[in-house]
Amino acid sequence: MRPALEHEPFSEAAAPAADPLVGSKIGEFVIRERVGAGGMGVVYRAEHPLIGKHAAIKVMRAELVSPEQEQRLLVEARAVNAIRHQGVLDIFNFGTLPDCRPYVVMELLQGQSLADRLRERDRMDVGTTAWVLDQVLAALGAAHRAGVVHRDLKPANVFLMEQPDAAPLIKLVDFGIAKVMQEQDAQAGADGSTVGTPDFMAPEQIRGGEVGPAADLYALGVMAFQMLTGTRPFQGDNVQVMFAHVERIPPRVSSRVEGIPPELDDLVFQLMEKEPAKRPESAAAVRLKLRGLARPPASLETEAAPPPSEESRAVPQVTTAVSPPVRRSGMPIAVAAVVGMALLGVGYG
Repeated sequence: MRPALEHEPFSEAAAPAADPLVGSKIGEFVIRERVGAGGMGVVYRAEHPLIGKHAAIKVMRAELVSPEQEQRLLVEARAVNAIRHQGVLDIFNFGTLPDCRPYVVMELLQGQSLADRLRERDRMDVGTTAWVLDQVLAALGAAHRAGVVHRDLKPANVFLMEQPDAAPLIKLVDFGIAKVMQEQDAQAGADGSTVGTPDFMAPEQIRGGEVGPAADLYALGVMAFQMLTGTRPFQGDNVQVMFAHVERIPPRVSSRVEGIPPELDDLVFQLMEKEPAKRPESAAAVRLKLRGLARPPASLETEAAPPPSEESRAVPQVTTAVSPPVRRSGMPIAVAAVVGMALLGVGYG
């Protein structure tokens, strides 16, 4: 499997016939090949010519260069270095090319994202899901203790790093819109805009309210639901999904698949509570609740997903119209207005 270095979808066909950076030197590394391109930049495999160390170098696209986007890249580099955890993709250098394009030098990963894995197999079994969640929570807990909120947790930002004769090492990537608690972040959301990915955004994040560790736990709940059922709790366009996150009760995992332990069913539902205070108090608390369920696979090729429930066979998709709206003092039209305004400034990680 080729190295997958970037958390954004790649388009290898988009590579030019001759990339002028290939063969050149960036810092102490020589660019060996272009691996792919995402929405924010181009990723290269690089090598230190003296000691043979390999690295990935992400260079921002020229058309996107701005003080704001450079700050986003710098926020990511600072955030991961504040955390310093093996479950977080390491970034060990930051710089600017002569043409003013910023870049970061990061560890080279071999494997695939959780999003790619779910596209291949749709769902995971209970033991593997709990194990992956536990690894993600270990990294999240370290981030939260370091005062960093990810704000864009989703399968595309969870990387399954291949290891010989062992279960994969889980890496959390893309802290580009992370929020450093106790600081005023001038780049990410300080102007009142909403940042994140609509399918995984917590209600308070959509409303533009205070976003803390509980928002990451909400996203983890949505991700767990998808891992176990093969679909996200709410379907639709961005406006419909964001409205549902704010106003609608999510379905339970057990309504979509059979054989889900009640404690796991309850935990995923609690993670998706609308009010942050009703969610588990910390990543460590969630890990405790997962204890006894996690089963590390010898390989992610071997896990078997639980069978769908009778209800899920009859209703193949969970739509935003399935669950009844949550009663709130505000009118639904006010929520729709908040969602509409949020979309004007939404940032996609």
